[in-house]
Amino acid sequence: MPGYTPANLLTVNFFAFCIIAAITFMGFAQPYVLTEILNIPEERQGTFTGNLAAAAEVLGMLLVGFFGAWSDRVGRRPVLLVGFALIALSYFLYPLATAEWQLVIYRMLFAAGCAAAPIMMSASIQDSVQEISRGKWFAINSICTALGVLFMALVLARLPDMFVAQGMDAAQAGRYAFWVVTAFCVLTGMLIWAGIKRGVTAPDPDQQSVWARVGAGLKIAVDNPRIAAAYGAAFIGRGDIVIVTTFLSLWVVQHGTANGLDTAESLKKAGILFAIVQGSSLLWSYFMGLIADRLNRLTALGLALSIAAVGYTGVGLLDDPCASIAIPVAIILGSGASSVVIAAGALVGQDAPVRIRGTVVGVFSIMGSAGITFATLVGGIVFDRIGPTSPFLMMGVL
Repeated sequence: MPGYTPANLLTVNFFAFCIIAAITFMGFAQPYVLTEILNIPEERQGTFTGNLAAAAEVLGMLLVGFFGAWSDRVGRRPVLLVGFALIALSYFLYPLATAEWQLVIYRMLFAAGCAAAPIMMSASIQDSVQEISRGKWFAINSICTALGVLFMALVLARLPDMFVAQGMDAAQAGRYAFWVVTAFCVLTGMLIWAGIKRGVTAPDPDQQSVWARVGAGLKIAVDNPRIAAAYGAAFIGRGDIVIVTTFLSLWVVQHGTANGLDTAESLKKAGILFAIVQGSSLLWSYFMGLIADRLNRLTALGLALSIAAVGYTGVGLLDDPCASIAIPVAIILGSGASSVVIAAGALVGQDAPVRIRGTVVGVFSIMGSAGITFATLVGGIVFDRIGPTSPFLMMGVL
């Protein structure tokens, strides 16, 4: 778009890489904290994990529309700085918890940060690109997101095991891993703040209040059914992703420890499977972007949801996450998850008015948070009561 430099767009894509790495580490490493630091029994971990994530998403749902609308008034940079600061603080405090209630408080700080920073990434990519290539650029941004998750799975997720290998006990290794991620959040947040375009995207002559903007973001779904469809896709698509980040790790860790592995080694195996999911997402994303720019974007969204349905249902029917059949299923899963994100993002970016784009992206994220709340709350219950693959089968059906 006019007024944006290549450096601005490069920063937005670097933003996607960093923020997703920072966010996904929490869900991925949390089983380590529950097992090695708080010593919560395995039979309670699924429900506690689901309840904790659901509570965090409820708070995020209450804040994300506010942050999106606020960014339309003050610009993206101040809001992303607040988000990174809260995420870094939560990572510093998280491994210091000595009781479950403390973990809840620290997770709420994390949720507030996640209601601010990632929304600014989504709004910034929508601001930066023109309509004719929105699908391709959103795909490139999603590729950077997939690379960020790969970085988390292949580097950050292995930190506890690395520290254990250096002679630390399991609890101390977990604390040092979280503090390394704290430093990562501080450093990358400062770099992104420096590179994002300054100023407000589209000044509002009416000077609407933040809450009036949130109301406009909700009302537009009534006036424009295509935005309503994108909001609905966000409910399913964000729920999809959190099922992978929250319950895939928990399933593999429990399966590994039940078969004689320690927690750190099991977490490393979970990282490998997660890397396969994200690798397929990475390889497929650009092709989905091309599809989204050539097809009617509602048609592209229907195709994306179909691929995701096959992937999640396939994982839901697995017995062993380390079996060879898990690899092709994980590839389909990763392709489907990224397809939904790209197709829904291109659709909402196409139809969102520029003046309230941050607000619409915020409401889009509210719907995603609602989907995450549903997926984690119900997913945690079925994980404990039915089996570890039940959350995936549930999302496949949805």
